[in-house]
Amino acid sequence: MQIAGVYVDILRFLQANETGLVDARKLEKAQITQTVNSVLPGSNVFVKGATGIDSWRMECAQAFSEAGISDFGTKFSLIDALMTIHERPGAAATEITLSKCPTCGSAGLTPQTVMQTGGKCSEPLCGASLYATDVLRIYEDYTKDGENIRALNQCMNIAERLLLVSYIDGFYRHSAARLSQGLFVTDGPLAVYGTTAPMKSRFLRYWELLCAELEKRDIAPPLLVGIEKKGNFCDHARAIQKHIPNGYVMMLDTPYVNEYINNERPDHFYGKDEFYGRRFFYKTTTGEILVVTVPRVPGGHPYEKPRQLLDGSFQRTAAEEFTSYPTLRVTLETLDLLQTRLYPNAVIPVALAHSASSLPLGTGRSVLTLLAQQGLRMPRDSVSLSQFKPQRYGHR
Repeated sequence: MQIAGVYVDILRFLQANETGLVDARKLEKAQITQTVNSVLPGSNVFVKGATGIDSWRMECAQAFSEAGISDFGTKFSLIDALMTIHERPGAAATEITLSKCPTCGSAGLTPQTVMQTGGKCSEPLCGASLYATDVLRIYEDYTKDGENIRALNQCMNIAERLLLVSYIDGFYRHSAARLSQGLFVTDGPLAVYGTTAPMKSRFLRYWELLCAELEKRDIAPPLLVGIEKKGNFCDHARAIQKHIPNGYVMMLDTPYVNEYINNERPDHFYGKDEFYGRRFFYKTTTGEILVVTVPRVPGGHPYEKPRQLLDGSFQRTAAEEFTSYPTLRVTLETLDLLQTRLYPNAVIPVALAHSASSLPLGTGRSVLTLLAQQGLRMPRDSVSLSQFKPQRYGHR
């Protein structure tokens, strides 16, 4: 998997447009790109002496420990970010609690706790190794037969969100005042799905503590937004975009989402388990439609259970008031300045990140081969798995 973070100096970027033409050299100088990549085992590759699922757990923990950023002086890994959202901004937890042991399935006589470097199952008859990344429970999606695309996607999605936390926490630790000068954009909604969904409460708590700490220092919270390019909400936004005037934003209350997008009962508690931001439709001043996710400030759940009145209508909740999203307007105004026609309804930061993290067809095969050879400890001139004796992995 490969993910990317792109820093864009917005002022320098906007100044790259001269006399109606973009100066490519100025555009290049306005951005800094950071890529993070890791190799994870599939169902047909395993660590010697370990089962397939244990191989996945071991390699996932190592990948998250090795992958990270060094933009703020010292290495800050994805594991560091994971431990940080379990504590508070600027400080990582010394240990986290697992719901169960992945090996024996027991919650243990005492809580199953694990440090950043790992731990052991508290069940006396088990004593299996535990890893901090076990808290994500991605191993539950691992299958002995199949490509494990779901597990890989889960891993990549949570890695993207932890990379974002790495940058936010880095600025907070080194220069908190700079946070209020930045717009942090993530590809996809501010949400986590599947086995990683319990991390929603951790992201939400981290954001609330961050806003509270910045408020004590009289510092405005950063702008944070997720942008989607596909899915039910994007399809619906395109279907109704002609009814939204340019430069307007549409608030989608929960009964509307249930009836017109998700085909649920009007009183269904949408977004309860996954979201730490709320979706909006924004029609840009040029007529493009964006599906964005923005968190509440200073915090709070972005979705609340619908309150049905005696007449059958629904009372608007606090999460459905624009006053709960004071950063929304300036966020959308900034996105309006960063549009691109590289593909429909796109903005520059996300397009640049896609460009940095993607592997073109021509070179992609070579790059993937080198990554696999490095991850499997293969000699670089190897052609097939049958020509070497793996030092770290076995294969079927």
